[in-house]
Amino acid sequence: MKSTSTKAVHLTQFLSEVTKRRRQSRRKDFVLRSSGTETIVLKTEEDHPYLGVLLEEWGAANMRLLNNLLVTKELKREDTEYYLTHTARIFEFAEKYEWNSVLHYDFRYRELQAEHQFKWGTFFPYMELQILMPSVQKTSYQLGTGPKSKQEDCRIFKVRGECPFGNRCRYRHNRATTSDSQEANKPKNH
Repeated sequence: MKSTSTKAVHLTQFLSEVTKRRRQSRRKDFVLRSSGTETIVLKTEEDHPYLGVLLEEWGAANMRLLNNLLVTKELKREDTEYYLTHTARIFEFAEKYEWNSVLHYDFRYRELQAEHQFKWGTFFPYMELQILMPSVQKTSYQLGTGPKSKQEDCRIFKVRGECPFGNRCRYRHNRATTSDSQEANKPKNH
């Protein structure tokens, strides 16, 4: 691959003013404890400049950036489909990887594309393996998907016949199971 000194055009230049203000107001220092003359401060370091950009903000900025690349002729109109391939891949990655790692991937991809001038949409599996972190699976309770997603029986409900969480419980309240367990727990008269 050839290497050039071309600078990457980044999304941060195309974020809305509201997004820019929100990102600037983020605190980077967190006071953990302060007593008298001592203060313990946690300082966070950003991994990449896109950190904190939301999915919808990324999408809007990405389209503004595409338009800019076309207007400035840094991207030929016939190569638009390749840029859109990259865009689609980012949205697909957002479904299965942690969003901040997807942002980091996009940032690095743009840097490499500017440096080596490969076609947009070129896929680098090693980058996926090195940068992207799988999403943590969320339980049905965290997703708030309701009773249809309740697969396991509630142990409290099985034992007591009632649950203090009621309809908010993330487990299934199965009446048949309750009566079966109550029958099984009854003392047997011989």
